[in-house]
Amino acid sequence: MTTSNSDPLSTEGKTVPAQGSLHTAGPWRALQRPHTKGPPSTDPADAHLDYFNIQAGKFGADGWEISGYLRPADACLIAAAPDLLAALTDLMDCVGGDDIRALQSAVHHAETARKKAEGRS
Repeated sequence: MTTSNSDPLSTEGKTVPAQGSLHTAGPWRALQRPHTKGPPSTDPADAHLDYFNIQAGKFGADGWEISGYLRPADACLIAAAPDLLAALTDLMDCVGGDDIRALQSAVHHAETARKKAEGRS
């Protein structure tokens, strides 16, 4: 499928593989930067923000890194995105099946991804 659009986040105008995805492969990591910890302004509403680097894939190869002030829970959720997608895919593959081991493995994968998203891993 190939179409045209100027939105860089859109899949339009890009060749989409029949299988797979367009996101950067994991692991994704949220790294808190303690030496820059603190709010980006004096606004009390920003007091709960910390400075994070979000890294995806292999840095320098096909990976990327963004940095900024985020709520710690948001940074964990962003970093867990590929794990959550993979866990959901595993669970959906088990729907209607009768392989109990595959289902147990998918549920374990989902629990591990949830813990990462919640910052508990």
